Amino acid sequence: MRKNILGALSIALAIATQQSVLLAGSPSCLSSLRCDDGMLCDSAAHYRGGSDCDARMICGDECNDGCPGGCSAGCSDLCGAGCDHGGFGCDAGMDSCCDGGLFGLGLLGQASSGWNVSGWVDAGFIGNTSSPNSKFNGPYNAVDRSNEGMLNQLYMIVEKRLPRYGAGIGGRVDILYGEDYLLAQSNGLERRDDGAARWNGEYYGLALPQAYVSMGNEDVSLQVGHFYSVVGYEGVMAPDNFFYSKSYSYQFAGPFTHWGAQLNVRPTDALSFNLGIHNGWDSLDRESDKPGFIGKVRYDSQSSKAWTSFAITTGDSNNDLAGVALNPDFTNRTRYSWLVALPVTKRLDYVFHHWLGFQEEGAPDGGRADWYGIDQYLTYCFTDRLKGAVRFEWFRDEEGTRVGLNRPSNPNNPPFVGDFYSLSAGFNMAVSKNLTIRPELRADWFDGTAASQPFDDGNDDNQFMLGIDAIFRI
Repeated sequence: MRKNILGALSIALAIATQQSVLLAGSPSCLSSLRCDDGMLCDSAAHYRGGSDCDARMICGDECNDGCPGGCSAGCSDLCGAGCDHGGFGCDAGMDSCCDGGLFGLGLLGQASSGWNVSGWVDAGFIGNTSSPNSKFNGPYNAVDRSNEGMLNQLYMIVEKRLPRYGAGIGGRVDILYGEDYLLAQSNGLERRDDGAARWNGEYYGLALPQAYVSMGNEDVSLQVGHFYSVVGYEGVMAPDNFFYSKSYSYQFAGPFTHWGAQLNVRPTDALSFNLGIHNGWDSLDRESDKPGFIGKVRYDSQSSKAWTSFAITTGDSNNDLAGVALNPDFTNRTRYSWLVALPVTKRLDYVFHHWLGFQEEGAPDGGRADWYGIDQYLTYCFTDRLKGAVRFEWFRDEEGTRVGLNRPSNPNNPPFVGDFYSLSAGFNMAVSKNLTIRPELRADWFDGTAASQPFDDGNDDNQFMLGIDAIFRI
């Protein structure tokens, strides 16, 4: 395993070194274009990524170079920490202080109280050329149904942001209904403390992925409650991701949310920190409640728009989610993510994501279970309304304990010991400031050992899919 990791990191460093010579004087597409009425300019504007106000925001004459100056459309004192998952930067196009809130009406008294309502609807279709009888896209647990329409997210945000200066109190509540509820659930809320379902069905359900109170301002804030994890790159919220389908690292490698407290500090425009304690992965109340740690540091180059970050979470968690552990117990589970974003040209951006996770006593032989891999993204900005991207990923499930943690009736279950690969290519098309369409082609393949293959209900080691979805912002 160490040889594989060292080899992968060597390749990554070589790529970073080669591309770094192109950075000087080469701002990303995001910095060179005007805000584009609801469209992502580049992957570096991702909520876990770039420091810029996301180009999907409608917040001024030009894409705001990071929220330090505030969104320019008369709401600079409302664009603050707590509006994104790390506590820094504007949030993935859902800046209701800039777009007037739900249906542009500014509900909940935005002008006087600062509370805003925003949201979106995300629905789509994945065509799987294997046509599996179960209608599951292999071991997936997100965007996982084949050859049928899916209502993935009916998503609503109620939020009050913190001020740019001084001190204030804010908060946020997110409500999600749809097939994507599965990964937004918490033990002790939507699930029982042992992980059993409480009120949701198998395919559609209601979840509360965020509910927190925040105190402070944009530069220093404390959030307490339920919030998205700062570990990883892709996220639950549909507008935050370029692709309709999800990476294996998003589905199986790390936490989605935490319950606890997190301190967000930005001492300079280039440097930011997140430090927090939580009750494990995706848990409000579990059979064994023990505190865990989460931390993240990020550096943004103010000249080149390149950035890098490192995030880690560690603490005791259930070691038998796949049902293969020799001695089921609560043992240490740790996951880290290292991200590097390079604006190669004014229109081309590259994002590299290396991650690793392990669980003590999680392997079938009683040893440590490891999973690790690399995700890479290339995003090209054709126009302010048309973007294209390619994603290539490698996921190594060393002991077969992660890939296949999915819905109860999905027959594609662990252990899958080996390497998963996927290649995705697609477009983001901004039809209007409210409507984005995302067509995509994706191929998956597996190289490893398993009692049955992971695709086509155990009959194949690969699959090919064609997908499309639409995100309508309300």
